[in-house]
Amino acid sequence: MQGCANDTGKLVGKTAVLRMAFGCADTPPALSDWKRLGALTTKGFDFSPDSVTSEADDTNGIKENLVTVMDFTISGEGEFRRKDKTTEIGAMNISKYIFDEVRAGRQPSIWLRFDFVGEDSGTYIMGYFNTTSWSGDFGTSDISTFSGEWKVLDADTVVFEVADNIPVTGVTVAPATASIAVGATQQLTSTFAPVDASDKTGTWSSSATGKATVNQSGLVTGVSAGSATITFTSNDGAKTSSSTITITA
Repeated sequence: MQGCANDTGKLVGKTAVLRMAFGCADTPPALSDWKRLGALTTKGFDFSPDSVTSEADDTNGIKENLVTVMDFTISGEGEFRRKDKTTEIGAMNISKYIFDEVRAGRQPSIWLRFDFVGEDSGTYIMGYFNTTSWSGDFGTSDISTFSGEWKVLDADTVVFEVADNIPVTGVTVAPATASIAVGATQQLTSTFAPVDASDKTGTWSSSATGKATVNQSGLVTGVSAGSATITFTSNDGAKTSSSTITITA
């Protein structure tokens, strides 16, 4: 599906993103502070609920169970890079951080954010976690790998957000009019309302391709003298907006 808001297809694991940020539990990180751990091959979470079993005789022969608490864990495995990207904290930096914190008698704690459908989806788990497992494997002729596990340090910091679908109510194309020569181009842009609409995708079309064509990035090219109406149609709600393009010889 073309990024539609009503996409109910299955998720592929690579859409999930595990990010980290250094800091203290009383100050949640700014969005600019979050960085990916590194080249992850797997990431996951486990609520690990603890339960107690009722022995009462009112269950018609079936035991009843109650969840009392969760041992919430986030984990990840990946591959070491020789040099980390600027968007990554990096496995070597995490290794040194854990070593330094424990050596100094402190907890190797860090902020974690697990985004389920990409970094801007609005569906995520975030909180302040302790590093409870960290290891590396450097086989002589294999890719070097690492594995980590983090458990909640401060329960008050943990939040689980599921993004609501925000429908498109309108679109606007700019500029509304333009004049270009044959062979010249004009870039059009589409603006969505509301600004936080969930699905900001759509298609461009020309009313007269013999006069002007438009690609799916909104770039118009003059073909011959005349005029054409360039229209953008949103995938969500089929909202439209147009620009009138005059092509001169």
